[in-house]
Order: sequence, then C-alpha cells, then structure tokens
Amino acid sequence: MGTHIRTKAIHRHSIQDQLITAQKKKEGIYLYLSLNEKLMAGSRPTLFLLFFLLSHGPLCAQQDQNIDWKYEIDLLGKELAQKHKNLFFQTDSIEFFDALDHIAAQASGNSLFHVSVQLQQVLAAMGDAHTRINYHFNIDRASILPLECYWFEEGIYILKTKREHQDVLGKRLTAINGYPLARVIDSLATLIVDDNPFLLKAELPSMIPWIQLLEHFGFADRNGLELELEDEHGQALKHYIHLPAKESETVSIRPIELPLGWQDRKSFFRDQYLPDEKIYYIQYNKCWSREAEEKFGSGASALFMPSFREFEKQVFHSIRKQDIDRLVFDMRFNSGGNSYQGTKFIEKLSNTKLNGAGKIFVIVGRHTFSSAILNTLDFLKNTDAVIVGEGTGGRPNHYGEVKRFVLPESKLVVSYSSKYFKVIEEDPSSIVPEIEALLYFKDFMNGIDPALEAIRNHDRE
Repeated sequence: MGTHIRTKAIHRHSIQDQLITAQKKKEGIYLYLSLNEKLMAGSRPTLFLLFFLLSHGPLCAQQDQNIDWKYEIDLLGKELAQKHKNLFFQTDSIEFFDALDHIAAQASGNSLFHVSVQLQQVLAAMGDAHTRINYHFNIDRASILPLECYWFEEGIYILKTKREHQDVLGKRLTAINGYPLARVIDSLATLIVDDNPFLLKAELPSMIPWIQLLEHFGFADRNGLELELEDEHGQALKHYIHLPAKESETVSIRPIELPLGWQDRKSFFRDQYLPDEKIYYIQYNKCWSREAEEKFGSGASALFMPSFREFEKQVFHSIRKQDIDRLVFDMRFNSGGNSYQGTKFIEKLSNTKLNGAGKIFVIVGRHTFSSAILNTLDFLKNTDAVIVGEGTGGRPNHYGEVKRFVLPESKLVVSYSSKYFKVIEEDPSSIVPEIEALLYFKDFMNGIDPALEAIRNHDRE
C-alpha cells in the first residue's frame, strides 16, 4: 500500500467567509478584508493588515516600562530566522521584519500582554502552527470567564460554568457585549495559523473566556460582559457575568450519556471491548508514555506515566483471545508528542488477523495534530484502515520537532520548528476522512458518538 491520502481540498471559508478584523477602539473604526478580497489580491495580506491593527490597538493599563522592546523584538526576529527550519516558507522576510519593527516602534508604554499578543499575530501569519509565543501565560486568571465552550456543527455552545451562571449551560453563543460572535471569531482568529477550518474550531473556543483578549480587540472590559445566547427552541436570552468570578461549584451540561470518545480524554491511552458488537476500542490520546519520556524527554516524570509497553502487551493479548470483528483506534483528541511508539505499534498490528478490508477504523478530528498525524499516515501506509471523523487540525506535511528559547528581559518563551516532515507528495492542509462523521450538539446531548455510529453502519462490500 502507498501513502495516498484520501482527502480533498480544504478552504477556511468552508466554515464562514472569514474576516480579518482590525479596529481603532476609541474611534470605533473597523476594517474588514474578506477571503474573496484576499484571493483577488493574490497574496496573503495578514502582515500588511497587522500594521493597521498594531498602530491603533488599545493600550492596556498595566505597562512594562523596563523592557527594552527594540532589543527584545530584534533578538526575536534574528533568533527565529536563524533557528527555524524555514521560517519564510510562506511569508516574505521583508514583511516579517517590517512587522516586528512596527511593533517595536509602538511598544513603549504598552503592557507585556499587549505586545505579546501583537507578536503572536505576526508569528501566526508565518504559517507554522508550531511556531508561537506564549502570550497566554500573561493572562490574569482572575479575568478569565468561568466558561468552557465547544464548537459543534450548529455553533459554539457552553458546556461548563459556575453554578450562579448555570442558565447559560447548553446554550448557543451568538454575541458578546452586542458584538456578533462572527466578528469576535474573526479577531481571535488572527492569533491562529490560517491552515484549515478544523484547527480554528479546535483552538478558538478556549480563547473566548479570556477577557484580556476580548479587551485587546475592543469587545469587553475587565468588569465582565454580557453574553447573548440561544436555546434549543431558538429563544434568545442575555446573561451578564461579573468579574472577578466568585469561588463556587463548577457545573457541567448533562447529556443522557457521554459519547464513548468523550468519556476519558485525560488518559494517555486506554482500551475497551464491546462484546455485543465485537468491537475492540482503543483510545490513543497522547503520543507519549513512560518509555517515551525516558527516551525522548527529560526522564524526570517517567515514573508517573503509564507504560505503553505494558499497554501494548495487553492489546495484543486481547486481539489474540477476544472475538473481534472491528478494531477502532481513536486519535480525535491526540495533539501529538512523539510518533515512534505509535509507528511501531501500527507495524505490529499490520501483521495480525485484523489487517483486512473493513476491520480497522481510525477516528481523527480537529485536535489530531503533529505526531498523531504521522501515526494516521502510518495506518494508511501499513494497513487497510478506514479513516473516520472530521478533518484533522494538523497538516500531513508539516514543520515540527519543537524547540524553544526565552527572550531575556520579557521572559517570553518562543517555540519554533527545527524540522520539516514531508511524508506525502501532495500537500493538503488536512486529512479529511473517507467517512465524514461530524458532531452535532443534539447528538452529543443524546450520547451519540457519530464516528462510532458511522463505523457500526459501515458497508464492507
């Protein structure tokens, strides 16, 4: 079998016609550039547009007067250009250094958070999802909204909050402080690499509760904000959240039953035999283990991690002893680590009785990234696996093997890619499954796992 990837072209406007928003907060000026306008211009305009944003972005109250930003930002540019495997594979070096110079010229009097957000916008425009700055480490925990959101097919819904805000649970978010959610999304999206819509859906919901980000783009202040929501009947409601949030019990939405793939997203890996259906389910959430920590990490935490060697023995014992009709390997929540143990496991699996048409199914999704992408391709290369789920957030060919350096005065940590993984001849922005299985909120509430349902109903003929 070859490494032909069963995919199709992915364009970001398949979610919506993305707008890049820049604003002049005090004067209320907004500038929009649609995807169609970007295509007409014939080049990626993000850094050009950032010049406008950086010139007019709001100042934060807290300032960091002692940082020599000209030195810091100049060092950032030089170090990245030297250390990254190929920093300018997508964006011209002149644009990159001009954007950094512009930030440095405007940085005096701005907060560390404000400058770090601007730097992240520039790094996101470079096109490598592994190259970023840790701006989110500067977020004040007291100014984080007590919300956990998830982007379903119908929209972004609230899954967790504090008890005093439980009225918002299970509601679809439509606006923040009167600003349509689409406009908020467009601004936050400038901090995420414009690779594919699945990466956007993976990363953006966790950013919505960060008041400092919303304040940075002019959508909120530190006192709190008003959410506009919609219930399952289409009834609109508003709910105000004051900050800082009170210490109280966290409450979660209560589906009839959590879909199987959602029941344990924290374990590194786990397995479960479903005897009535003769399905052997393996959930592989991390490309890491005790052995990986000893071989590729510092080794300090190895003792506290599960052994993949022992897990692998257990899996192959089950394959030999159990009556298995279909094996499901679930990587939809796997953001990577190191692909080595997964590759070796898949090679062994390819030599078992299960390697045949309609026997192995691999679930992927928006959180499938980096080394988990490589293991997905291992399945396509070595087995007859059928890929199920939604498109991957990660690219098949991608920059990776992340290294870091610290800027001396601001202490900002910069991550960058030191290696390029070219694993297939084509260069799609995502692996799109052979069998698409998208998650709708109504199915989630009814305990339905669409990927497993698709596998159960798969026609082998």
